[in-house]
Amino acid sequence: MRLFFCVELEEEVRQALAEVAKRCRGALGNGSWVSPENYHLTVRFLGEVPEERVKELLDVGEETARATAPFSLVLAVLGGFPQPKAARVLWVGPRKESVEFQGLCRRLEMAVQALGFPPEKKEALPHVTLARFKTPKDLRSLVHTELAIPEAQVKSLTLMRSELRPEGAKYTPLARWEFGG
Repeated sequence: MRLFFCVELEEEVRQALAEVAKRCRGALGNGSWVSPENYHLTVRFLGEVPEERVKELLDVGEETARATAPFSLVLAVLGGFPQPKAARVLWVGPRKESVEFQGLCRRLEMAVQALGFPPEKKEALPHVTLARFKTPKDLRSLVHTELAIPEAQVKSLTLMRSELRPEGAKYTPLARWEFGG
């Protein structure tokens, strides 16, 4: 099964992100636009994982959440991967680096590597994907837009299953742990 660890977002934050996506869709047009119920902050993507390994991932999730204090994050800027002038992904992220999010990612990364998972190749950047594009888009006119998104309260970690479907990914939480035990 295809799995990842993530932080789920509160309804108020997801609705504000949906409004941002709606405005961007008007400017950018065609793309694969993520459904608001699927908005999240990926902490660690695992990919295809045999079912017999899920138990150890559940233990890692619980231990990582217990060692993490709740924190908040302000999602305030638009960005694009791999770069704004030729982006295949439109995302929203914080204006400045989040030490707390980086710490969460480091703890989880060390734990999954101890289980034998290969190291993550990309730097952990907290972001919410709004859209993906087959043809790269120039997002430079959008990246300086001021966003009015409520502060996200980051209070739990989720192990999520992802099923890829023609109409878009379906996410199913396998477990959710509150921070600090």
